[in-house]
Amino acid sequence: MRIMFAVPCYWPSQDGVTIITSYLAQGLAAKGHEVSVVTSAGNGGLQELPEHDLHEGVEITRMRVQTRWPLFLRGRDNKSTKRAYRRQVKDFSPDVLIVVCAQTWTLDWIVSDLKNLDCVKVFYSHGYSAWKEQYFYKEQLRKRNIVGVWATYKCKRYFDKLHQRIRLFDRVIYLSEENNAAVYADQHGLKNGRILKNAIDDRFFEDDMRHQYEEKPCLRYLFVANYNKNKNQEMLIRAFSAAGIEKSQLLLVGFEENAYYEHLQEVIREELADQKQKEVLFYTHVDRETVIDLYRTSDVFVCPSRSENYPIVAHEAAATGMPIISTNVGIYNRITGAYIVDGQEQMQKAMEELYDSAEERKRRGSAAYDWVCGQGCRIQDKVEWLEEEIRNIRGKRNEHER
Repeated sequence: MRIMFAVPCYWPSQDGVTIITSYLAQGLAAKGHEVSVVTSAGNGGLQELPEHDLHEGVEITRMRVQTRWPLFLRGRDNKSTKRAYRRQVKDFSPDVLIVVCAQTWTLDWIVSDLKNLDCVKVFYSHGYSAWKEQYFYKEQLRKRNIVGVWATYKCKRYFDKLHQRIRLFDRVIYLSEENNAAVYADQHGLKNGRILKNAIDDRFFEDDMRHQYEEKPCLRYLFVANYNKNKNQEMLIRAFSAAGIEKSQLLLVGFEENAYYEHLQEVIREELADQKQKEVLFYTHVDRETVIDLYRTSDVFVCPSRSENYPIVAHEAAATGMPIISTNVGIYNRITGAYIVDGQEQMQKAMEELYDSAEERKRRGSAAYDWVCGQGCRIQDKVEWLEEEIRNIRGKRNEHER
């Protein structure tokens, strides 16, 4: 089969959407399918990456799209427009089109053309970060935040209509029953959805990845997420600075430098200027092997995010037996042993407690490992599930056409 993924981010990015899409695309390519990915160059289209690429058997085409959702989606050149995107899909002539994520050009630019595409159409949702049960304008109006009011209004209109767009797909895939996209589907009576939970690279379960929880003078706290306000690395840096811990490191792994990344540099200069025993290390443009090694050599996984859905990084940390500290987002509160915090002060306290006690790190890390072992996280199973799902849909379409 000819299978095309349209996804807002892909290799060499290391975020959750990329990791999940990559193992599915590469897995299908390894099974003999012709797989193409159309995606973004990073940093709003400013990242210097080849327009065409080949990685692990997957053909990649990158477009330079500037996104400030919901206010605008804009191509930076004539190869990166809505028309060019649709032409990419048409020219590949896929048997299967898998559109990944809402609130981005990959969905919004193709919706009006879906009825014209004679192929199996799959929407792979990773959740809706901007969807709310209610939208509030009064505070923004009080502050005369006209742009904020307009953005909130556009968000509301988008989600008022999104269910109509989702009905155009043969299948919708959600990360879990609790994912807010699945909740949205229930509220709007959508019946074309299935659940496919995340998988973890088998390497995370290897013996050399398992943590030993020994006493050590320098603890390494790790967070893997792109640099943006929703991931809230600023709060984490401030908690790390305020924590009563001695020589330690905070490792922040994101794809690329951006305006928020630069802001974090200012926060470090403000918070850690007089704390030479503490160090914040930033990682950008790193390969997958480097990220895996950071999981292996760090001691505590920390997540300060304002919102998450079904983060793959949580599963990866748990698979290494690493103790986890997180705000109450996504599935973190379901991970046995996870230390759930509310805000900077509690994050600081949690970092201190795990710094002071190897026994507590062992208790929480071992519990997280036991939890993830019961989740059915093999990549091979996920690839085979998706392939079988696609074949079933194609079979039903062929029967209907006859």
